[in-house]
Amino acid sequence: MHGRHLLLVRLFPLFALASGALGCTPEIGDKCQISTDCSVRGDRLCDISQPGGYCTQLNCAANGCSDDASCVLFNSAIPGCKFDDRGGMSGSRVARSFCMKWCESNGDCRDGYVCADPRGYPWNAVILDDNQAKKSCLATPLEGQDGGTAGAPRIQEAGAPAPPLFPVDAGADAAPDGG
Repeated sequence: MHGRHLLLVRLFPLFALASGALGCTPEIGDKCQISTDCSVRGDRLCDISQPGGYCTQLNCAANGCSDDASCVLFNSAIPGCKFDDRGGMSGSRVARSFCMKWCESNGDCRDGYVCADPRGYPWNAVILDDNQAKKSCLATPLEGQDGGTAGAPRIQEAGAPAPPLFPVDAGADAAPDGG
């Protein structure tokens, strides 16, 4: 009996470590530095372009994210470009879809993020899921992206028209440069 007891005492820390690792599975929207912070299986990645990193899934499909996230298509149109090479829900050639954490209020999001409708300004994204009423934890807009208001970012109500995007003119200069 003494040998069995000694074996259990030695194995207990391993069981505790394994159960602790399984209990702390990262979720969509968690902070991260590298993709293995989000998943050791490789089914999630760390978007380090977001403040503090953002655990997500890239190239999600409609209704393809976990229950606590929605599939959102960003850059669905190229500002100033009248030609759309990929019309419809697939968006422009630079469009990318990500699983974004669902929320009901800013308290559901971590610091540096707001609970907002991704279809509003300044994100102007497309929700690919059937449920269009869900908000997502999105990076707080940078100064100047808040529609000119000071203080808290202006969050647009669902269905309200987005502010106009200024056209980008890639044409020739009106005056010669003398050179």
